[in-house]
Amino acid sequence: MGQVYGRTFGVVGMGDIGRAVARKARGLGFEVICWSHSLVPGRRTPEGCEVVSYDELLKRADVVSFHTALVPATHHLLNATNIELLKPGCIVINTSRGAVVDTAAVAAALEAGALWGAGIDVFEEEPLPADDSLVKAPHALLTPHAAYWSEESGRELRERAMQAAIDVVQGRIPVDCLNPCVFDSSAR
Repeated sequence: MGQVYGRTFGVVGMGDIGRAVARKARGLGFEVICWSHSLVPGRRTPEGCEVVSYDELLKRADVVSFHTALVPATHHLLNATNIELLKPGCIVINTSRGAVVDTAAVAAALEAGALWGAGIDVFEEEPLPADDSLVKAPHALLTPHAAYWSEESGRELRERAMQAAIDVVQGRIPVDCLNPCVFDSSAR
């Protein structure tokens, strides 16, 4: 890919992680554009990122990084059809959920030279089978759902888990609770 200054980094999904990635990409010199189902194209995020349509993001980005939840509407959000919208030198990154990206289509695009590279940390089937086409694809960097790992992130993960347990014991709803309805006192 060469120099990143002046290139375009597309962020798909602007939750906490997507926003953090956008800030880091801007810090490296990328122009950052984004798409999220909850954002309106033509506006800017509070961080100053241009909000564009999904197709426009795919057409403009030199790097496309996925940070979205897996729901029926995002299953194979990147697929064989819309991979054709990407620039030939594009890099695809998926650290969100495996099925958000059709990895067989990404592998085929890498083999054909339609993409420069891919960084994939999550897969539809984990662990990834040794005979999967992505394993043999050129310029594919594959990690076992552990790209987030650092000493600091491990410590934070343990601290957050412990705080959640303390919150439950003390009758509070944990900050990262995905189903707060279980704490509804009338349901007990």
